Amino acid sequence: MPQIYQYAVAALFIEAVIIFFYFQKRSLPTFQNIIFLIILTVVTMNNITELSAVYMECERSNISVTPLYIVNCLYFTFNVTFGILFAIYNLSAFDIYGKLNKRAISIFKLSLLLPYFIFLVVIWLSWALDGRYTLLFTIDPLNGYQRGSDLWFYGFCAIKAFYILFSFIIIIAHRRHIPKTKRQIIYFFLVTISSTALLQLFNNGLLIESFGMALVTLVYFFFIQKPEEMMDASTETLNHSALQRMLRYNLAVGHKFTCLTIYIDDTVFIANTFGILQLNAFLTDVGTFLKQNFSYANVFSRQQGCFCIILKDADEDTINKTLTILNSRFQGTWIRENVELKLYIRLCIIDCPKDAESPEEIMDIINMISTDERYRQSVVFASEIDLKYRRRTIYIEHCLRNGLTENRFDVFYQPIWSTAEKKLIGAEALIRLKDEQGHFISPEDFIPIAEKTGAILRIGEYVFESVCLALSQINIEEYGIKKIDINLSVAQCMQEILAEQILKIQSIYQIPTSIINLEITETAAAHTPEILLKNMQDLSDAGFELSLDDYGSGYSNMSYMLNLPFKMIKIDKYIVWAAFTDKRAEKALAATIKMIKEIGMTVLAEGVETPEQAEWLTASGCDYLQGFYFSRPIPKKDFLDIMKQNKEN
Repeated sequence: MPQIYQYAVAALFIEAVIIFFYFQKRSLPTFQNIIFLIILTVVTMNNITELSAVYMECERSNISVTPLYIVNCLYFTFNVTFGILFAIYNLSAFDIYGKLNKRAISIFKLSLLLPYFIFLVVIWLSWALDGRYTLLFTIDPLNGYQRGSDLWFYGFCAIKAFYILFSFIIIIAHRRHIPKTKRQIIYFFLVTISSTALLQLFNNGLLIESFGMALVTLVYFFFIQKPEEMMDASTETLNHSALQRMLRYNLAVGHKFTCLTIYIDDTVFIANTFGILQLNAFLTDVGTFLKQNFSYANVFSRQQGCFCIILKDADEDTINKTLTILNSRFQGTWIRENVELKLYIRLCIIDCPKDAESPEEIMDIINMISTDERYRQSVVFASEIDLKYRRRTIYIEHCLRNGLTENRFDVFYQPIWSTAEKKLIGAEALIRLKDEQGHFISPEDFIPIAEKTGAILRIGEYVFESVCLALSQINIEEYGIKKIDINLSVAQCMQEILAEQILKIQSIYQIPTSIINLEITETAAAHTPEILLKNMQDLSDAGFELSLDDYGSGYSNMSYMLNLPFKMIKIDKYIVWAAFTDKRAEKALAATIKMIKEIGMTVLAEGVETPEQAEWLTASGCDYLQGFYFSRPIPKKDFLDIMKQNKEN
């Protein structure tokens, strides 16, 4: 039968184009990239051996039988290898490995490898039998190449079909996690490979299957095989997405590895001093150093100033050697464009899966090292980390995420005493959070976490709206409520639309602005002085009272007190407590109260727990008192009951 080889020749041109562009792109040594390079090699060799077999068939009178057998065996080997490689590539490219358990992965491995090795044996047995029995093919000295026509040959075709269907079924099963455009490429893969394979199966002289393989490889290369998606542009290392994919894969298949995290301190200071471009330049140098010195490992940039190195099966000597290289380099200086800088690092060693059994746990450990002051030493082993605290933190984050939707937040009120009127005149609104068992989580535990995760914005809005709703449902004068203090978080104060949001909620519930006192900490004032000043001016002009909260807990209170439109200063409870145990602290507090009063502001003292404290603070000139001596924070109903009773008495 005459051979139509033009499609196979066209396939060679397509493969040459892919090879050219593949080596033009920067390719990182990830599992996906390695598999794709092997696929490209196999597709090219499949095409070359097929054309070689056709040529040798035409010249068989001048060629012995042995080379014909070898070339044809290689062609069938590459042909079936393409199928299994594409199945493996699809599992990796669409990150399906990370969504499977170890048992499922073992079943997949067996399902893919067992038929592959069986037919490798069958392929090469076709040569060993040398015509005594036809398996896939035989070479007849007179008639040349003869294709098999029994169970073995069609079984070989069925195995190729199985690999195609395997990829298709797996992708369909996980389609929710795969973008629509990439799913369409899978359909293209299925149709193209199936149709070209069937055309060649039923038209033995039409060499079109190689063309289908090359075409599919080309489409995958341009639309799925995108190394730049896994690369951090500023440091030219693998990025956070690549790190998570690598962690999921290694943990899913049961590999033992060490995740070595390098955290560079003071990146914010460097950016503010030398500029963000200069910081990125130094981080690029760090990434280059890590790639050059740890070429046997994968280097990732998780976030600005945080790198991770994945060491597979690393023993103690390898880890110690790695630490020595890192410490030696970072003890020296880094020079870039006449700027000389010393970078200080902290290292964390996570032995996986011993220390962490999921990517989320690994990320939690890395986050703790970068943010928790308790772990600011040069080297930290994950095994030494307070896992109980870490799990508690994770649980609180979960409660915060679901707190509003599951109605676990509540606003409590801690009454405020007026020293002039000698009665309760209002309260401070305080947020409370319950866990899934209905137990309260301390604000000291969940507020810092809420600030880090951004949940504090929703919480702050919830508190303000809850207070406005509660006040709109009662006759305020009947309860003698003259002021409700509401805290504004640092994150809220950083928003340019803060005043607009507050005024919008206030207008909905028609609450008199004069009854609301907004408390702002000096931390918020330090973070956003310009934005805060504008917001405060707008709120003050609208009639809200503004107070500086936790006075005495920081360093730069005086400038905020004088330059921002505060009307009241709330003295921190720790300053109050110190005044009753230390004479110098007592004199300092008395002088502070006098100074605040002389510049025309009112004073509220927090943490009042005894009658002696209440008497001394009243005599010293405090306008308002707040603390357990008067009442703990209580639910809205109890607060209203107390206020009604207070008004009547």
